[in-house]
Amino acid sequence: MSYSGYTHVEVERVVSETANAFLLLIDGSEHWIPKSQIADPDTYERGDENVTISMTDWIAKQKGIEGE
Repeated sequence: MSYSGYTHVEVERVVSETANAFLLLIDGSEHWIPKSQIADPDTYERGDENVTISMTDWIAKQKGIEGE
């Protein structure tokens, strides 16, 4: 767990977006992540590639996503 409460994750692509979540491609696997669990979700949109997204440690652990 990080001191900030967020895990910084390298995202290959933002595959899809709904009003409440992003479908992210991370290390070849797709994961739905609620926008409420992402820092500054308005910064990202469908089609973004090779971005670093900060998500809560809790959701990263729940989804089995590793980051910094």
